[in-house]
Amino acid sequence: MTNDAWHSMRASDADRERASDVVKAAVTEGRISWDEHHARLRQVLNARTYAELNHAVRDLPTGVTPQPAAGPPAVPHGYPAAPGQVPPYGYPPVRRPTNSLAMASAVLGGLGFVTGLSSVAAIVTGHMALNRIKRTGEEGRGLAVAGLAMGYTVALGGLLLMLFFFGVVFVGSGFYL
Repeated sequence: MTNDAWHSMRASDADRERASDVVKAAVTEGRISWDEHHARLRQVLNARTYAELNHAVRDLPTGVTPQPAAGPPAVPHGYPAAPGQVPPYGYPPVRRPTNSLAMASAVLGGLGFVTGLSSVAAIVTGHMALNRIKRTGEEGRGLAVAGLAMGYTVALGGLLLMLFFFGVVFVGSGFYL
């Protein structure tokens, strides 16, 4: 991104808020007067681009936003973040893999509404997935829970349907226990 493109980018409300914090800090520290504070704050709140924001705070110790980096980042590409830590700026967070048993549980749970029999497999794979997710820290807990919920729903519905069917058959035939 060229410097001209950066200056012409539209500023967001969050950017204006950061710039107003810089102006507030400057008046608190005695770097600018109250009159200058009001004039700069008005300028910041009316700013539409980064260039206009930068103009309002360019001579104060803290800028609005960082300038675009001129070269490559100091951290080499592929730098792994330790578990529980945020990766360095400029690198996307490392995504943990989604558990395949959790995906299978969700698919089998959905198929259970069509076939009925796959609900048992959804329940088994869902419990196996939750156990593995707890052990390894993989993603997919929501998929496993969804597969379990669908599997148990279909299994319970099938059980109630069977009880109703046998109740109708036995009562209709005159057989009582």
